[in-house]
Amino acid sequence: MIDKIKQQTGSNGKQGWPVAVRDRISFPSPEELRITDANVAVTFLWTMRDAIIPKLEKENLALASNFYTPAGLAGMIRNIASNPYIRYVVLLGEEYSSKSKDDHKASLTSGNALRAFFEKGLTDERKIPGFENSVYFDKNIPTETIRKVKQDVQLIDLNLKMPNASFEEKVQEVNRLLRSLDKKEPFLQEPLTFEYEESSGSFPYEGGPIVVHGSNIPDTWIKVIHNIYRYGRKNLMNAETDRWVKEINNMVAVIHDPQNLDLSVNPFLVPLTKEKIDAYRKEILSPKLPEGKAYTYGNKLRAYSHPSAKQIRDLVQSDEYKDFEFGKGPHVDANINYLEGRDSCEIDQVNDMIEVLKRDPYSKAVVAMTWHPAEELMRKHKSSPCLVLLQAIIQDEKLNLFVFFRSHDMTQGWPENAYGMAAIQKEIAEGVGVKPGIMTIVSGSAQIYNHYYQQVEDMLRKYNKHEQNLNDPKGNFLIEIKGGKIKVSLVHPQSGKILEAYEGSTAKELRDQISSRSMIDTGHAIYLGSELMNAEKALKDGVLYEQDM
Repeated sequence: MIDKIKQQTGSNGKQGWPVAVRDRISFPSPEELRITDANVAVTFLWTMRDAIIPKLEKENLALASNFYTPAGLAGMIRNIASNPYIRYVVLLGEEYSSKSKDDHKASLTSGNALRAFFEKGLTDERKIPGFENSVYFDKNIPTETIRKVKQDVQLIDLNLKMPNASFEEKVQEVNRLLRSLDKKEPFLQEPLTFEYEESSGSFPYEGGPIVVHGSNIPDTWIKVIHNIYRYGRKNLMNAETDRWVKEINNMVAVIHDPQNLDLSVNPFLVPLTKEKIDAYRKEILSPKLPEGKAYTYGNKLRAYSHPSAKQIRDLVQSDEYKDFEFGKGPHVDANINYLEGRDSCEIDQVNDMIEVLKRDPYSKAVVAMTWHPAEELMRKHKSSPCLVLLQAIIQDEKLNLFVFFRSHDMTQGWPENAYGMAAIQKEIAEGVGVKPGIMTIVSGSAQIYNHYYQQVEDMLRKYNKHEQNLNDPKGNFLIEIKGGKIKVSLVHPQSGKILEAYEGSTAKELRDQISSRSMIDTGHAIYLGSELMNAEKALKDGVLYEQDM
């Protein structure tokens, strides 16, 4: 059996095991061909791997890994079916940002997806109850194999069995289980691997940024996902990986009302609730770093570490500060926490942004970042933050927020991130005394993972509907026939003032004038083209033309 497991070909084209998402497995390492008759797999969900892997006893440990999203169930089934020695899955670790005791019961977390699978199994439609939109099993994985994993592998859920235990106590219990669980024979006669479904192709486009505008976060997300799924280029997440994605470089999402928390349209693959959004917003506004986490954005933004408190103290007291534009005073380092008994200090960048804008509402230097260049030299393949930079700018007496993510899981990560950034925008705006404006999120690498493709297609069929809206924020076009010509006026959407005027005898002539000057969306352009053709026909036939509004 072990020899057969070793001879399998994984999704990265290499022999050995694990056969799926091998580069994301914490133990054994991707470079290590360690295949034994060990019975136990351990998942520690969102907890940082470095907090647990060194502490685990390895003799009866087959595999240990994070488990971030419900969609990971398909990869888990592939890895267990290809190593039928695995008879136990032990679950522990951080489930979600909220520390609420009821959070694990209410949220559609990866931990709850595991529980639902092992408790309820598959429906006749090959769905996991409660996770119908977020878990998809490749058609090449037989239903009977999935059900056999559910039947013959036992989930040991330490988060439910030991709800009040510390993380260290749970790790001790894992090691006790590794030593004491009954040794079992494989649950299959031989290891099984399965082909992968072919992914759909992408439409051609010029490359580079794509910009979408949306009224609120759900509306914007639908448009973002549509564009990535349609135009995203096929790419790998890393070298030596099997994680294929569709990717847009510099996906730009402009959300015009990011403070709108209406969830009557809830298109997300893991539907969001107000409680889940509130839990994430609470974390992202807090400087606290939960046990076992490498970072949170709140910790990075509100307790940004500087290695030398002395350097900061010397700086704010130095003569060089005599020309500082805000003058000297306690406000200069009011948002720095000098840690008692330590050399380092922490900077609350969010409060500092508020402080700067209160003194200079039109400053263009209101920037916060999460990136520590020296640290990232060592951490690029572990836990570098995806959120890199924020900039707050007041325009039209509203606070606009620009956000840059270096890498973005657009199906699972983007929606929560957007609501979290909106919470930061609101806090800054209220601190300054202005209203929040638009929020722009730029995702340097905007990805849809291949294990989401089917769910994305289903979502787009349901939610990606065109709604005719001629109230274009860039202006509306009024068309009339006058003096033997077709006359077109571009009018301001609020004031009604004529911004530009065009005239010609044919739709083609006007098309060339308008397209060289105006930027309008596809629906508006198709409408305008059809109306110009109607006007041209009316002019030729000598009949009355009335614009279809």
